[in-house]
Amino acid sequence: MKQAVIIGASGGLGGALARLLLNQEGWRVLGTHHQSEPLWQHPLMSWRTLDVRSEKEIAALMTLLPTIDLLINTTGILTSPHQGPEKSIRQFNAEHMMMSFETNTAPILNLAKHAQAALKASHRPIIIALSARVGSISDNDLGGWYSYRCAKAALNMAVKTLAIEWQRSLPTATLIAYHPGTVRTALSSPFLNSGSTRTTLSPEDAAEHCLLLLNTLTPANTGTFWDWRGQKIPW
Repeated sequence: MKQAVIIGASGGLGGALARLLLNQEGWRVLGTHHQSEPLWQHPLMSWRTLDVRSEKEIAALMTLLPTIDLLINTTGILTSPHQGPEKSIRQFNAEHMMMSFETNTAPILNLAKHAQAALKASHRPIIIALSARVGSISDNDLGGWYSYRCAKAALNMAVKTLAIEWQRSLPTATLIAYHPGTVRTALSSPFLNSGSTRTTLSPEDAAEHCLLLLNTLTPANTGTFWDWRGQKIPW
């Protein structure tokens, strides 16, 4: 059986991805949770507590798995208890930006660092870092959201840089940044309203789009940035 690891499986999108994989034959899933306790179980699902900001906890988690075929990090923050997305430079706060980098950027590198041996044991491992279209510099026509944009742009650079290294040391791997669309989860709900014309997706639909894309990817696609429609996003 193939082994998937979903970081943040207790969340809306992470949980939907886990359920979708478990409904397919041939998958078992290890999911992590931090603040939200998992409310469901499955015979092929195992749960572990993880603070994705802790390299020590990530390293300990990865020792449990000899092989990883699919690694997806769905965790991230857009706001903090005292700060929302900046609409103006007047709202910029360096502490909030550092918190965004700590949660949105660094984890994928620590996960890759400590999962590398287990990924190498897989025939063709796939690694997905959840990014966001607002992290695209070329696509930035609206401005604002300084901390989140910068953290996701840095995540994209981390994916690109790591993919180049792994083309030499882990050539069978496919590593991509992925924009899942605007998913109706706790992260996005404060920024949606009844008058919004933005296309939104349920966690289940977003998970299905993600897995459909994964079925088309090969190592030739490593180090690229995709959206939920299966289209490449410019860096």
